[in-house]
Amino acid sequence: MVVDTAPGAWALGASIAVSNLVIVPCTPSGLDLEATVGVLAIIDQVRTDRRGLPRVILVPNRVDARTLEGKQLVDELAGLREVVSPTIGCRSAFVRAFSTGRSIAEMANGQVGHREIQLLYDLVQQSLGTMHGSSQA
Repeated sequence: MVVDTAPGAWALGASIAVSNLVIVPCTPSGLDLEATVGVLAIIDQVRTDRRGLPRVILVPNRVDARTLEGKQLVDELAGLREVVSPTIGCRSAFVRAFSTGRSIAEMANGQVGHREIQLLYDLVQQSLGTMHGSSQA
């Protein structure tokens, strides 16, 4: 099951408490990075009662690799000692896909945005597979 919550403490805490995997998107802004640290604090509290669960994947999202902030985000997220996914770029293809109600695969199959989402998907599958003792994704 996938639950997409607003960044409120109650909704986050309740969702994290029952999750095996939490995917945390983070844009290259100081406010977003600060919010990510707050989410990780909630996750750490839950992990003490759940033998290390949930697992976490931090997702650098809406990143413009040409900017200083974009270049620094991955390093900053890696410093949080969680799994960091490949970067998701700031692409108009995502906006177009959302506004037409279609997936990025339908809009840009094989293009950069689609490949970025596929890499994230593969990482999620790998993480879920290792939770259940499977070495296959």
